[in-house]
Parts: sequence; structure tokens; C-alpha cells
Amino acid sequence: MNKFSTFDEVVAERKRLQEDLNRQKGYLRSEFVEIREKIQPVAKVLSFFARSGNNGQSTAGTLLKAGSNLGIDLLIGQKLRKAGWIARLVLPLVMKFTAHKTIDAVRK
Repeated sequence: MNKFSTFDEVVAERKRLQEDLNRQKGYLRSEFVEIREKIQPVAKVLSFFARSGNNGQSTAGTLLKAGSNLGIDLLIGQKLRKAGWIARLVLPLVMKFTAHKTIDAVRK
């Protein structure tokens, strides 16, 4: 921490700190804009899948859930071949339930 001997030094330090703060705010704004631009394609895909059908049911949500079920069955089923029967029964169900709740939460 600096020790100041005059009021003018305090004012100059405050001005320097304010300019530094404004520079950092500008940097953060530009970073947020860049991040927003990078995730825009993902947001478009999610918004496509989140659209609901004519009757209020989301066919895209159903497709996402079916895809997650298939992926869980294929990926986890291979990994659990040597596991016990309880793990083979319970783990895929928990993962599917979690995936469905996540898909529902993202769509809202």
C-alpha cells in the first residue's frame, strides 16, 4: 500500500485506479462478447431442439431423450459388462432419469 503525502497524490492515484478499472471492464466486455459469439452455434442447436410441436408436445425433446437413452445404453452398457447385476440395473436408470430431467430443464 502506498503512503501519500499530499491530497494531489491521492487524487492522481484514484484517477489511475479508475482508468485501470475502466480498462479491465472493457477487456471483460470484449471477452464476454467473444464467448457469446463462440457459443452461439450451440445455442442455435439447443433452441432448435427446444421448439415445441403443434400440440404442445416437443418432438425435439422426445428425440433428445431417445438419443440420450441410446447413448447411455451403448456407452454405459459396454463399460458395465463385468459389473454386478445391481450396478447394471440401477446405474443406467439413474443416468437416464438425470438426462431426462436435464433435457426438460434446458427446454424450459
